Amino acid sequence: MSKPLRIALIMQGGRGWMGGAEYIKNLILAVASLPFDSRPPIELCLICRDALDDHLHNQIAPHLHQIYDVKTDLAPLTLPNRLRWKALRTFLKQSEPQYSEFLRKEKFDFVYPFYEQTSRKPSYRSAAWIYDFQHRYLPHFFSEQEIQGRDRTFASIARHSSTVVLSSKTAEADFHKFFPEATAKTEVLSFKTTPSLQWYEGQPQDVQATYSLPDRFFLVSNQFWQHKNHLVIFKALSLLQQQGIYPNVVCTGHIYDYRCPDYSDTILQTIHQLGIANQVYLLGLIPKSDQVQLMRRAMAIIQPSLFEGWSTLVEDARCLGKPMILSDLPVNLEQSPPHSVFFQRESPEQLATLLSDWWEHLSPGPDLKQEENARINSQSEVQAFGYRFLEIVQKC
Repeated sequence: MSKPLRIALIMQGGRGWMGGAEYIKNLILAVASLPFDSRPPIELCLICRDALDDHLHNQIAPHLHQIYDVKTDLAPLTLPNRLRWKALRTFLKQSEPQYSEFLRKEKFDFVYPFYEQTSRKPSYRSAAWIYDFQHRYLPHFFSEQEIQGRDRTFASIARHSSTVVLSSKTAEADFHKFFPEATAKTEVLSFKTTPSLQWYEGQPQDVQATYSLPDRFFLVSNQFWQHKNHLVIFKALSLLQQQGIYPNVVCTGHIYDYRCPDYSDTILQTIHQLGIANQVYLLGLIPKSDQVQLMRRAMAIIQPSLFEGWSTLVEDARCLGKPMILSDLPVNLEQSPPHSVFFQRESPEQLATLLSDWWEHLSPGPDLKQEENARINSQSEVQAFGYRFLEIVQKC
């Protein structure tokens, strides 16, 4: 029997960026979905900077060979270690000596997402991941420090990584546009959501009642960052009020934008100034299980964003066969889920027209037949995601 391929995944995101953690979770579940006889033997491990919450741990731990904690499993930040790492950074140009020693000691064959600057060829292969280039298109939503930080990181990846993974062809084109001299090979890995059976077995009407929601509503499940563009929905609702049409919109997601702490005040003030407070329900960050059941119950999902890398929300909704109203981002068009329509992302008028039509013609979910078709389709899509990742691992 051949020696298992040891793969280390490095956990991304957290409460401040739920999409990063979802990305790694779905990658683990996609690889786990592959039949043993159709993939090479592997030992899939996870490296975490912070403790996993219990729910996430229970989902992914059964599919991992080992979970490492940076604080306890990597060499500690003692003075001798700091001096040794400084020397390695200085003389061998190693940008991540603490990680390099650990990865070499554990004899990993492939590490993702990871890259390092070094004058000595490491004992493992790796690939970097660039999630998106939002700061290049919407710089006014970032501080100068953040823009410079992202530019430095991405430029370093372009110079020092042999392989760069991007989540869409749109992002791949951006990479070559912004780093035309890069010699790194690019690979597109478009992630898919792995739905659990519990998604389809829950009681959406009970969850609706828990949050005291009306029977008929559209759902928006985005953190309240400025680029998520909630304001275009509120303006569309105001336009529809003038026509005597009153759709309800439920919003889930953390109501805080660290880049603009006052933005939550803007959200609340806009809702009251437009007179739509009795139509908009702000639930904040709720459990994923509740969010999924509200997606099932909703008439449709709205994704109004001004920028996305590859939308987790869209992939979640795809698994449930939900109708979606999406902004006309190139990546949304590339993602192109079934049962979706698109509107010009800065046009409340276009969005209002779509909301009015769907408010009249759609019914509350769930649509069990559509869900079953979506669930079956998602199984093959998730496996294709897992196979594609292993293909990249073997090509690097």
